[in-house]
Amino acid sequence: MRKTGIVLGILLLILAIGALVFTALHTPQYEGEISIQGLNEETTVYFDQYGIPHIYASNQADAYMALGYLHAQDRLFQLEMMRRVGTGTLAEFLGPDLLEIDQFFRTLGIPEHAQSSTDFWNSQPDSPWKKATEAYIAGINQFIQEGTLPVEYTLLGEKPREFTINDVHSILGYMSFTFAMAVKTDPLITEMSRKLGENYLQALSVHTLPEHHVIPNNYPDSLKSTLGSGLISMLEKLPVPLLEGSNGWVISGSKTKSGKVIFANDTHIGFSSPSVWYEAHLEYPGFNFYGNHLAGVPFGLVGHSLFHSVGLTMFENDDQDFFEVELNPNNPNEYRYGDEFLPFTILKDQVPVKGQDPVDFEIRQTIHGPIMNGVVPEIASLTQSPVSSWWVYTSEPTRALESLYKINHAKSMQDVAQAAELIHAPGLNIMYGDSLGNIAWWAAAKLPIRSEKVHSKIFANGSDPETMPLGWYPFSMNPMSINPPSGFVASANNQPDTLRNGVFFPGYYYPGERWLRIAEAIQSKNDWTLDDVKAVQLEVINTDHSQIAQFMLDQIPDFDFQGREKARELLNQWDGNHELNSPTPTIYYKWLYHTLRLSMEDELGKAGFENYLGTFMMIRSNLPFIKNLGSPWWDDIQTPEKESAKDIFTNSLQITLDELSDQLGKDLDDWDWKKVIIAEHPHPLGSKKPLDKIFNVKTAPIPANDEAVNKLAFKLNGEGIYRVTTGPAMRILIDFQNIQKSLSVLPTGQSGNRFSKHYKNQANLYAKGKYRYQLMDKKDIIKSAEEPLILKPR
Repeated sequence: MRKTGIVLGILLLILAIGALVFTALHTPQYEGEISIQGLNEETTVYFDQYGIPHIYASNQADAYMALGYLHAQDRLFQLEMMRRVGTGTLAEFLGPDLLEIDQFFRTLGIPEHAQSSTDFWNSQPDSPWKKATEAYIAGINQFIQEGTLPVEYTLLGEKPREFTINDVHSILGYMSFTFAMAVKTDPLITEMSRKLGENYLQALSVHTLPEHHVIPNNYPDSLKSTLGSGLISMLEKLPVPLLEGSNGWVISGSKTKSGKVIFANDTHIGFSSPSVWYEAHLEYPGFNFYGNHLAGVPFGLVGHSLFHSVGLTMFENDDQDFFEVELNPNNPNEYRYGDEFLPFTILKDQVPVKGQDPVDFEIRQTIHGPIMNGVVPEIASLTQSPVSSWWVYTSEPTRALESLYKINHAKSMQDVAQAAELIHAPGLNIMYGDSLGNIAWWAAAKLPIRSEKVHSKIFANGSDPETMPLGWYPFSMNPMSINPPSGFVASANNQPDTLRNGVFFPGYYYPGERWLRIAEAIQSKNDWTLDDVKAVQLEVINTDHSQIAQFMLDQIPDFDFQGREKARELLNQWDGNHELNSPTPTIYYKWLYHTLRLSMEDELGKAGFENYLGTFMMIRSNLPFIKNLGSPWWDDIQTPEKESAKDIFTNSLQITLDELSDQLGKDLDDWDWKKVIIAEHPHPLGSKKPLDKIFNVKTAPIPANDEAVNKLAFKLNGEGIYRVTTGPAMRILIDFQNIQKSLSVLPTGQSGNRFSKHYKNQANLYAKGKYRYQLMDKKDIIKSAEEPLILKPR
């Protein structure tokens, strides 16, 4: 018995030692020395207490090569997933379950566009941004060749191929798609239009309504600086998050206690592990910049120097249209265009699939673009006629890398404005502030001039040449605001005011509740501090929802609560706050779900209704939808009776209270919001048990909400358990009085390496609404860091 115990003890010791060795081998190197092929001079890197690299180099090439190496060390598997989505090669890496995703992105044209952007890139003369990008790519490849690969590759039995400039363009293409709402929305609106009619559409907010809040313009005479189950369910399989929204606001020194500009930005992106942004601080002679980087992209999309700060939100402009064409009845390989029949362009493609032979794949194109019927089930079920996609992004090569480099290296507000003009798609709201006191916002995108025959949300007649886009508005027409008299600029994915020529440009804009809360707060005082702005950034109040609850209650004054009168009291008194200890959101969201379900599912069907819940249209339609008592949606078309809004409100509230009693018990005090919230950041491999326990990052409940400033979004459902799927992918706050100690936080951690101590060491900070410093002063950095990592030329 004693010998058995000794043997078991030795085995456990061997296993423990093996686990320690395995962990040590797979942990990123944060100190010591590494020799790098191609490095010109010794480069020093300090990692602060949250694993942010502060890179001190003698020249630009060494700084970006170091960034590439370190980015790969911490985020190589994330980079792998991003480039495989953009190149349409997920099935090659993860297996046949991802084949339809690859076919979708290949049909949409992202890999083809990446190649055309690469060809354009290669045709251009040498430039600082080309050299920086090439150095970054070389750093990534150095790690791929010589570094210890993340454990995910071992689990999948795979190895990464060389990283290329085409991969960078593919990643930018994927990012652009995640901003494109049309393919997720237009088929549903077209179906409503064709099957239900105009009365049903008028009850929804297909376009911005008068009661929605717009971003005001302030056009300058010149830029003078101030001195001083369908597609949606298919996309849920994606191993990378979707970029979905954001808040950004900049307050001029005239309204701050310090007299300096205050800057705030929080981009709303799907929860993931690791989170999207990788922070890095680069310093070399003439350059000092702290940036937030996408995997595989060398320049910060968000970031700041000691002079300026730049952030972004989604513009949400409509940059994609669908054109339905008539087939030639005598030749299925041709379609009508005007008075003639044109042949389809046919591209032969082959999708590599792990563990099996490649799948042959055909892409057909019209003069407008690729035909989407075969890869978007909603289109296939709606019409047998070919429907093609016309998308601004694929209309010309991207110059995003040039734009981002110039924004990062800007020396003036004019530099940023000129760089913003290079962005043709996706549409971005560029938020700006600087140490001279300038504040600005530009809606950066190439905006098409649509034919009057085209409804931007409904399939157009592609056989009519007069529906083709007529050209482009010049960038000077785009919405913008430069040093406005109000003393602030703000964007929250809501509709910008008209272009210079008075055109209200269509889009997938949010209703503006977030923008209004931000704007009203800023206007309320003239002595703003970072702590004040922090309180706004963390606010979880949405008054539209409290108005909806009150309105529905008012329509059913005689409702029998059957001993649950406290529910009436809670709903009547609700101010829209989503505090974790409140039962009111628990009641309200289930009531809202059943109200929408009972009113819409009979017309749309279950799949169509679920699709509706995933669109921007639901978010901006909720309040006007509920208040429209004459809407045709209230009647259940499957019954002979004519139901009213009162009938729906009554039935849905009865169902809600009964279901919650079964789910959480009879005592309403036990219905706290925190009990029905799940906050988890999923890893691409975390969908398989038990890998979820290893890779996914789960936190304490967070105050989930719909369209509060601190947007922590979830999908309405009948289950009554709300999984937060989207939220701020970072929270940044900057006071130019002390820009070297700005504030930020990431949802999980800086590293994507499971064995790094920085894999999830910000998760609790994020969940509790706390921040940490973005350091730029070398003395503070060295104090925060352990021993430096020295990168030496080989």
